[in-house]
Amino acid sequence: ADLQVDKERHNFFESSLDYVYQIQEVQESKKFNIVEPVLAFLHSLFISNSLTVELTQDFLPYKQQLQLSLQNTRNHFSSTREEMEELKKRMKEAPQTCKLPGQPTIEGYLYTQEKWALGISWVKYYCQYEKETKTLTMTPMEQKPGAKQGPLDLTLKYCVRRKTESIDKRFCFDIETNERPGTITLQALSEANRRLWMEAMDGKEPIYHSPITKREERYQGFLNCREHLTSSACIAPQSR
Repeated sequence: ADLQVDKERHNFFESSLDYVYQIQEVQESKKFNIVEPVLAFLHSLFISNSLTVELTQDFLPYKQQLQLSLQNTRNHFSSTREEMEELKKRMKEAPQTCKLPGQPTIEGYLYTQEKWALGISWVKYYCQYEKETKTLTMTPMEQKPGAKQGPLDLTLKYCVRRKTESIDKRFCFDIETNERPGTITLQALSEANRRLWMEAMDGKEPIYHSPITKREERYQGFLNCREHLTSSACIAPQSR
């Protein structure tokens, strides 16, 4: 299901780019596709009738100016089309890096793990993160009866991916903020979505301890304990 959603999102993104590109192309081509046939018709009309020589001479400066304007417009269209193709290519290669000024680095829905006296619940928030200021704005989607909850602004300290075996939910990651004590566990909508959030927040991977290293530590502790007991046993008779 997650792969299907990502595929549909990617197809929608590419279709949107193609639509904008074609609209731009049509709007630019209108500037000369209509005028050029009219100019060609007038030119053929004037040269076909010898009685219109004077009218042709009067029209000649306007015709030359119009031809120059059409040529400049067509050249501008060609350069604009190349720029649009290059921009569309860059956006397809990195669609998530495009960001308008004043807009958050990333935004979307996240679930937050909240602990209560009777257990744990997952609350849906609409979150916006600004990387430059490390500000995470969380707006609750489920309003509690009798309570008006507004957006909550938090300053991010660090972000780390949650170990899969440590929680019964998928796509989770932990953050720590200046305003709240402890760790806040968030759940993304998919693996790709979690990866985008972690990239925006400069998230880290969790540290895994190798089982071999743990066995070596336990074995070393056992040797230290045995050495301590042996030393104590040797010192006891001497003290007597």
